[in-house]
Amino acid sequence: MKDRQDTDDIADSEIELEPFDKPVENDPTEAVEEAEPYFPPTDPVVRTDHSGETRIAGGFGSGETSEQRPPAATTDVPSDEALEDLVHRAVRLDASTAQLHLKVAVLQGVVRLQGAIEDEADAENALAVAGDVPGVVEVIDELSRPE
Repeated sequence: MKDRQDTDDIADSEIELEPFDKPVENDPTEAVEEAEPYFPPTDPVVRTDHSGETRIAGGFGSGETSEQRPPAATTDVPSDEALEDLVHRAVRLDASTAQLHLKVAVLQGVVRLQGAIEDEADAENALAVAGDVPGVVEVIDELSRPE
């Protein structure tokens, strides 16, 4: 059995240690420090209209729509109470408007949206979501914006 001094002599003679102040080649942290911040992709808001057609909402699409809504007389028009429930549900389920606290009033298919919003984008999203509900004839903007 070797004594401790022989083992220390062998270990010191075979291993060369670099000082800490020198940069290490292929340092994995170096690439992270110089890299651009990573932002994961966000999925666009997808809406399905009354005919079952799926489309991207929120400015991701081309903006052109080829769909034609049938006249209100040929479709089943829900009652004002049912339409109010549908608009509330659509606003709560849409990712762009779920955080908004809005009041919805419906009279003869005309939707009035009331409530405080933080910016114009919230207003546009809320009006678009309410307008996409089947049976809505018009959406009236009564949202209060910050001054």
